[in-house]
Amino acid sequence: MKNLLPAKTAGTVCRPCENEDLLMAICNSDFVVRGSIESVSHDEVSRMSRVDIKARKVYRQRNSIFQLDDSTGDWAGPIRTLLQCRVKKGEGEFLFTGSEHFGDAWLGCAPRLRDFHHIYQEAKELRTNPCEFQAD
Repeated sequence: MKNLLPAKTAGTVCRPCENEDLLMAICNSDFVVRGSIESVSHDEVSRMSRVDIKARKVYRQRNSIFQLDDSTGDWAGPIRTLLQCRVKKGEGEFLFTGSEHFGDAWLGCAPRLRDFHHIYQEAKELRTNPCEFQAD
């Protein structure tokens, strides 16, 4: 199973995350957030895209990029990615992972939540998970 949103790799080339990439991202990312895409905007000048996330759960974040909205109980925050990755708004819930640089969140792997559960459970059964992750 491939992740449906592109990943920014060390070589700045966008590609889907492999299952092993996803499992490592859950362990090592600066942020791990469960949520949906509210909007995506593209800036041709900076060659960047901004993905606005409405998060149901923040499992981990290094800084306070994702903020809790007391009125709704939801978390929200922006994630950046390269314009060339051509991120589009997708329906449903995702598990967003990535790194933080200079106060910005950068997209790593972002599988649909149901796909993540399948990948994680399979790795757990095979005892190949690099770490434990408690998703609800």
